[in-house]
Amino acid sequence: MDGKLAKRLAGAFLVGGCLGLLGQAFYTLWQAVLGSGAVLAMPAALVSLGIVGGVLYVCDVYQKIEKVGAIGAAMPFSGLVSAVAGMFLQGARERGFTGGLFGGLKIFLYVLGVGSLLAAVVGIVAALSI
Repeated sequence: MDGKLAKRLAGAFLVGGCLGLLGQAFYTLWQAVLGSGAVLAMPAALVSLGIVGGVLYVCDVYQKIEKVGAIGAAMPFSGLVSAVAGMFLQGARERGFTGGLFGGLKIFLYVLGVGSLLAAVVGIVAALSI
């Protein structure tokens, strides 16, 4: 295996693992706050992870994490939030606040739309193969 490839894979594994661990820590924290059977613990953990991703992106820290972690940095929910924040900042620089708002919303809806479409296709295939 190429040394560069091994380094990239190790970085992706390390960053993805650390972000997964952070997500688990948020989930455990929200379970402690809301109660062990709380249905809202997971959504609260995802929102918390997304907020951290957005703040890190705006502060130019997430971009450095992405350089080390490559796809491992995009694994959790914070990857989507950093993409939305990046599109917002780019649109805001080029077209002002409204352009940034539409740029961020566009990438958010695109990712959700493609993800929903893929989930529906997989669900149909799974239902037909039973």
